[in-house]
Amino acid sequence: MEQKTTAVLEATTGDWRDRLAALLDDYRKRPRPATSRERFEAAKAWQSELVDAGLAAPGWPREAGGMELSLEDQLDYYRMTTQAGAPKHPCGLSFIVAPTIIVHGTQEQKDRFLEPLLRADEFWCQGFSEPGAGSDLASLSTRAVRDGDVYRVTGQKIWTTMADKADWIFALVRTGAPGRGTSGITYLLIPMNSPGIEVRPLRDAAGGHHFAEVFFDDVEVPVANRLGEEGGGWSIMRTSLGHERATAFLADEFRYRGTVDKVFKLAAEQGYANDPLIRQELAKVETNVRAIAANSARALDAVLRNEDPGGVASVNRLVKSEFEQHMHRLALRLTGSGAVLNTRSESVVEKGRWTYGYVMARAATIGAGTAEIQRNTIAENVLGLPSHRGEGRRDPVVSPGRPLTAPEEDEAALRDVLGDLVSSYVDTEKLLARESTPGDYDIGLWDELVKFGLPGLSAPESLGGGGQSLRLLCAAVEEAAYHLAPVPLVPTAVTLEVLVAAGADEQARTVVSGATAAFVAPIDDTGWVLDSGLPVLDGGRLTGRIERVAGAPVADVLVVLATDAATGDRVLVSVQPADVTVTVQNAVDLTATVGIVTANGAPATVLASGQAVDDALIRARRVAQLLVAADSVGIANRALAMAVDWAGQREQFGQPIGSYQAISHRCAYMLVGAEGARGQVLSAADCVENDPDAATSANLATAAALSTAVTAAEDCIQIHGGIGFTWEHPAHLLLRRATANEAWIGRPEVLRDRAVSEVFDRLA
Repeated sequence: MEQKTTAVLEATTGDWRDRLAALLDDYRKRPRPATSRERFEAAKAWQSELVDAGLAAPGWPREAGGMELSLEDQLDYYRMTTQAGAPKHPCGLSFIVAPTIIVHGTQEQKDRFLEPLLRADEFWCQGFSEPGAGSDLASLSTRAVRDGDVYRVTGQKIWTTMADKADWIFALVRTGAPGRGTSGITYLLIPMNSPGIEVRPLRDAAGGHHFAEVFFDDVEVPVANRLGEEGGGWSIMRTSLGHERATAFLADEFRYRGTVDKVFKLAAEQGYANDPLIRQELAKVETNVRAIAANSARALDAVLRNEDPGGVASVNRLVKSEFEQHMHRLALRLTGSGAVLNTRSESVVEKGRWTYGYVMARAATIGAGTAEIQRNTIAENVLGLPSHRGEGRRDPVVSPGRPLTAPEEDEAALRDVLGDLVSSYVDTEKLLARESTPGDYDIGLWDELVKFGLPGLSAPESLGGGGQSLRLLCAAVEEAAYHLAPVPLVPTAVTLEVLVAAGADEQARTVVSGATAAFVAPIDDTGWVLDSGLPVLDGGRLTGRIERVAGAPVADVLVVLATDAATGDRVLVSVQPADVTVTVQNAVDLTATVGIVTANGAPATVLASGQAVDDALIRARRVAQLLVAADSVGIANRALAMAVDWAGQREQFGQPIGSYQAISHRCAYMLVGAEGARGQVLSAADCVENDPDAATSANLATAAALSTAVTAAEDCIQIHGGIGFTWEHPAHLLLRRATANEAWIGRPEVLRDRAVSEVFDRLA
């Protein structure tokens, strides 16, 4: 095996994928270590192999010993190593200090520390928290006094993970005046074998010794071990946390993916695969792991563009910690009565891993800043709400409701132009007046949208469309919904997708040219109903009645799903609105129209029949779901923007209500939900049509967006209080549109259940 490994490592030229694949193939053939000590030693040895092969640190700069891969390549790298079961670095904390050394260290420090760190020859621990300075880190009191070429450090750190194994500690110490404040804090790199350091292990709730207290008694630290300038430690520390919450989550994505798959398998093995309540919980876990993946990719993309990932990284930190707890709580539930057994008990399920994981997961919302502090950070630093400590307001990372990470240039331009266009046409008074005209829409705005390229933005250029991506179309729908555009954009775009999928080019060109359209099919909680209640086509004439058809009262083109009386096959037909009766129904959503379509021997043109119809609807359903989901994303983010604006200006008891944590934390969760839904919808839109995961991604993203929009609209009204419950305030318009969306294309719980079946099928 030694000769084979050497041969692999000598292949240091050519594509990194080939070299990594060869090394991983060699790794798969090796016997697996049996004990925790053997696994630890094997993980250390693996890191040295990666370094020798030039295959370590995929995101680090080349001059720092890394591979400097693109975001997409880093995703491939972690996907390959995870699928091979390769061990991760045995000291994850090393990858908090490493980016900080890369950015702020001297060349001598980089040369001294980075390679031993990467090889796992030296381990690191983090010296931030203190007995009086946990989440409130700025209150730290460990002192460092300059004495010639050394600092003399005295104080105590606590909750220090791996302190008993670490060779070095990266620590924040106070070199300035005592007290609370971020100035006068310095970043030091301290050898753990220094005279005057004492480590006292602490036993955690799971029974292990994963962290410790560290005491410093007049410890001498060379000034050469200072990172950055004296007093600049706070801003330097943010480099650590920023990279921790961006690049570290990228690797977590694949680890979590594997763990979630194990939870699904546990559900099947324990007989819970068909339990409806368990299936909803499984869907939530699956949704959250995908949200983490989408957030991770966007955070790392920001890092690679030299932008601060802090906003989306802070959101992901909170999502990740609560996800870990939910996942392990569900897994423990799936062990049934086995949950009464401790980890070393006879007959414990899967050697007690889920019991141990559940207890350990309690630390997820405590370490590196509690969940409550994370909500404060999101509310005050990301959303720009007033400080709960009375320290004024910071500017938000972006305007609330806008994407936390900057979109690509074409998407950003589309959002800016379309947002300005729609907002210039829409005002609340006109929207409320639509109560008396439920069968109308804003023709002037529609004409402007057609000039902009909608609804055919993503339709093929051969049909006169824009040929753009589904992602851009979703972004356009989101912007229109954000401003409550009273036009049939989604019903028309959905119908256009049905026409394109069915090969009905002539009718598709008509819609691309600006005709409004509606897809006439019965709906229930599962979405489109395909096997009952359909109109009947007999001898070229259509007879039947369908209620609750979105956009029907204003449609220029009606596409109907029907049954062929002669063959019993499903058919798609088009009918002229003048040949049927369209009865306007009063929509709960005042910005939309809905009606009853009744055909009594109406002449109809067959567009597709039989299997072609089924294939077209399968393709179109995914797009239809994502368009309705994008509409809900717009609603959720508008609700967030309105809530944050009100929370910042409305005062109660002499201060803005946004400074009260009951309000600010609610706003933080609104952001987490709205931004998570946006990320999942756009990620699902990016899936190619034949991707085996495309349907699952669409089902989960749509469910998340639909639920989030309703919750956000409800929260928006709650935060506004009495004024939010008045007819004149637009908050109820958001709630109306959000609740209507939940019923158009499939209820969230049905979509989640469908996705769970798809995951079980994949794992089988």
